[in-house]
Amino acid sequence: MDLERLRPPPDFVGFDPRGAFRNYERNLPHWRQPGATYFLTFRLNDSLPAAVLEDYQREQQIMRERIAHELGKGGTVSESTFEDYEAFQLRTCRKIERVLDEGHGTCPLKQPALRQIVTDALLHFQGDRCEVHGLVVMPNHVHLVVQPLGDHQPEDLLHSWKRFTAREINLRLHQEGQLWQHDTWNRIIRDEVHWLKAMRYTLRNPERAHLWDGESTVWWNHRLIGDTSRVAEEADEEPW
Repeated sequence: MDLERLRPPPDFVGFDPRGAFRNYERNLPHWRQPGATYFLTFRLNDSLPAAVLEDYQREQQIMRERIAHELGKGGTVSESTFEDYEAFQLRTCRKIERVLDEGHGTCPLKQPALRQIVTDALLHFQGDRCEVHGLVVMPNHVHLVVQPLGDHQPEDLLHSWKRFTAREINLRLHQEGQLWQHDTWNRIIRDEVHWLKAMRYTLRNPERAHLWDGESTVWWNHRLIGDTSRVAEEADEEPW
């Protein structure tokens, strides 16, 4: 896998702070911008130990109440609150990523057939509703770099992917109930360097988690190859 030669597609659009707008999903702010590319992470419902999940939910609830209060009072969220929320996301994501790679939970996605269900679903809308640049299906979570097309939003794609894969995987496992966590980590890609960080992080996740061959599925668009020596020198591994 020649990651040193990865490059964004020709129509890649980085984050433009002048043209961005905020969208409030589940009472929390997320950047949304037409033509943008996103780094997304979603995880299985049992992938976090109870203590880690409780800490995360407690901090998240504090942020939700703070944001809801400001929205109810003035209809907007202050810059300081938004910055605090961004800091909370970054801090939490770093911690959760480390825990996810420890392989907690039942990890049904170690099974190749179940990972294939997820991979096929993520690529089902390729070229129609989205362009997936790269993805990895780990035993208990998923990372992908994706550009929604047209009017399609990341949350719409995620809802469709989660609903379909949950139904199919539960059917295969002869079980019922919630498969995926409701919350999804999503980050708008800022520029070419950030794109390369996100792609490298995604495609190297099995290596970082010390997985054996056959315990994860990695896919990337082989058209995204070119001379990226300048970008490669500037990029490190963290995509936040």
